Amino acid sequence: MVKKSRKSKIINIVIAVIIMVVISGIGVVAMHIYNSTREKKEFRQQGLDAYNAGSYEEAVEAFNVSIEAYGFLSAPLDRDSRLYLADSYFLLKQYDKAIEQYDILLQTEEVQIDYLILQKTMAKGLKEFENKNFEEALPAFEAAIEKGHLECALYAGVCTAELERENEMVAYFTTYLSYNPNSAYACAELADYYLRQGRYVTCKQYIDMGYATEDRSCDEQLKWVELVYYEYQKDYNQAYRLISEYMNQYEVTDMVQHEYDFLSTRQTIE
Repeated sequence: MVKKSRKSKIINIVIAVIIMVVISGIGVVAMHIYNSTREKKEFRQQGLDAYNAGSYEEAVEAFNVSIEAYGFLSAPLDRDSRLYLADSYFLLKQYDKAIEQYDILLQTEEVQIDYLILQKTMAKGLKEFENKNFEEALPAFEAAIEKGHLECALYAGVCTAELERENEMVAYFTTYLSYNPNSAYACAELADYYLRQGRYVTCKQYIDMGYATEDRSCDEQLKWVELVYYEYQKDYNQAYRLISEYMNQYEVTDMVQHEYDFLSTRQTIE
């Protein structure tokens, strides 16, 4: 009986030791999981804060660390962080990296498929646009416009202008002005088009619209179209005033000097 009692005690001690080791191991693993998950969440929050502040480079760094950090059952969190990462690359104009992240998401995502496809398409289009491959870029902007993203009509207008598809250019710039009436660029381009078409009333409307915006970046183009408009209206005095102002503000090229020389022989004011 004594031997059995000792044996039983030894077994109990061994079992107790095993249980303690297991519990200790579980505790270590649990602590590791907790610390890793905490790190993941902390870096994700840093990424979100940087993203919302417009600091996209900092956001990229934080989201990458968060995604790489181990986290228990963190797949949904990582997918959301990866979406922010992809959009951060997009906003940094690092389109190849954005496309790579959108492709990863498209392998698992089930909810935001349309958004991901459109963003990937736009990234490809903007990459081609930057490289002046306007024929290849245009379909991306057309797809975005069809989805209701009228801001992309500006890019489509530039593409069609470069491709000398004027009817489409006019349609896209007109569409863009319905989205952003304060686009001096679109106004200047349309004013120039209607001037060349001899549709002077419409041309003047877009000149006035361009000047009425807060954007002063296209004043040089608008002033040039305006002075030519007055020349075509045979209001040489006004055209001469405008060319004189133009030469005081902007570069005097051979074309500008030629226009001045012509108008100086037509005006009747001192």
